[in-house]
Amino acid sequence: MTNVYRMRLGSGGSWENQAIDENLAAIGFGIADDISDFKTREAIKFYLREKYHHLTPVQIGIWAFQVDLFTNTVKNGDFILIDLKTRSKIAVGMFTGESFQVADQEGVRRPVKWLCLNIDKHDLYPDLQRALTQQMTITEVRVPDAVARLRALADSGKDPGPNAYTVEDILNDGCFIDADKIRNMLQRLKNKNNLILQGPPGTGKTWLAKRLSWALVGRKDSNHVRAVQFHPNLSYEDFVRGMRPTSDGTLDLVDGPFLEIVDSAQKDSDGKYVLVIEEINRGNPAQILGEMLTLLEADKRNPESALELTYKRSGEQGIHLPPNLYVIGTMNIADRSLALVDLALRRRFAFIDLVPEIRERWKAWVMDQCGIDELVLSDVQDRMSNLNETIESDPKLGRQFQVGHSYVTPRPGTETDPGTWFRDVVESEIGPLLDEYWFDEPSKAQEERDRLLDGLDWR
Repeated sequence: MTNVYRMRLGSGGSWENQAIDENLAAIGFGIADDISDFKTREAIKFYLREKYHHLTPVQIGIWAFQVDLFTNTVKNGDFILIDLKTRSKIAVGMFTGESFQVADQEGVRRPVKWLCLNIDKHDLYPDLQRALTQQMTITEVRVPDAVARLRALADSGKDPGPNAYTVEDILNDGCFIDADKIRNMLQRLKNKNNLILQGPPGTGKTWLAKRLSWALVGRKDSNHVRAVQFHPNLSYEDFVRGMRPTSDGTLDLVDGPFLEIVDSAQKDSDGKYVLVIEEINRGNPAQILGEMLTLLEADKRNPESALELTYKRSGEQGIHLPPNLYVIGTMNIADRSLALVDLALRRRFAFIDLVPEIRERWKAWVMDQCGIDELVLSDVQDRMSNLNETIESDPKLGRQFQVGHSYVTPRPGTETDPGTWFRDVVESEIGPLLDEYWFDEPSKAQEERDRLLDGLDWR
């Protein structure tokens, strides 16, 4: 478990410049002797009592607690937070090595990788600001979501506050995609402003879209992240702006969810706002978006590109989309009933392909969260891999019809017989999907269903 520690680097910051220049953190307490025996707090107390006869037992206990914390408790990968007295800035670092001493110099040191050295104090939420006022040399920071918030601080210099959310949280939530690929998706979203996740059923498009949104915003925040779903009956009047009846029998011009989040983003230029559009190709995007289709382009997010709306308010000159508004769409590419995506829409979005991730990260997560034996999961991998190879090689189907990992990922904490679980998934979820795929070859669908269950004997 990763922890966060607040430190002072000497009285009045006397250690700060050396610590930054040499990539280390240090504590003093007059320790100039070998610390190899400092394995327990009691050993540290014994040393301090022998050296400082004038200290009270309470003072000895406080000093020993801090030395023990720095020397024995702090782990590589833990975060360090410092109010730099000499620079009037906040620094964030990460411990990268064990404690050591330098010959003929007082103090104990640990290697640190400094991640950010120029954070403004006013960019911290009050609880982190209060944590910095502690007078001890080192203390653990106990605020909600401390680790995620320090990661966000190191990345952007901003404290997202409670409910903080980062790329690491996506991975810890059960994402089976490599961290570098997730970071690349976020970078594409930042550069393009608009992103579509497309893939076969069960590849976690909606799940990932929400988490990418939270990671971009920096926290789970329903005010900054909204989700809607496109469907055949959705219209421009529903989504952007249209006339709506009022209680007195008249019609009123009402903004839809798109202009509502546009308004929120324009009023808060320092924040990030994300609209998630599920099943973006189930409606008619060009018809639903109207003028917004043009304004979505990243290089038109400025007042000079403003356009008048179909339904214009009195005195309204035009509208443009702010650069701090992002759109993430999801798209099922295996649904035969859906039309091809308009080329204009394709040009305005970056497209990311999601694939079944039934690999080692999936296996490790299911083992940890659900307690299913590794041999069983390896067998599931083989069976699903064979099925997906068959689907991909079928000229009437292809890789876009493969079966995703969501189908064979139990909910965390699920306690069930693995054989019963897998059989139920095949019979009630994967089987009906195969019947749809090979609707004109029912025998083929049954053959693949039987092959998934053939010789199933997990005891």
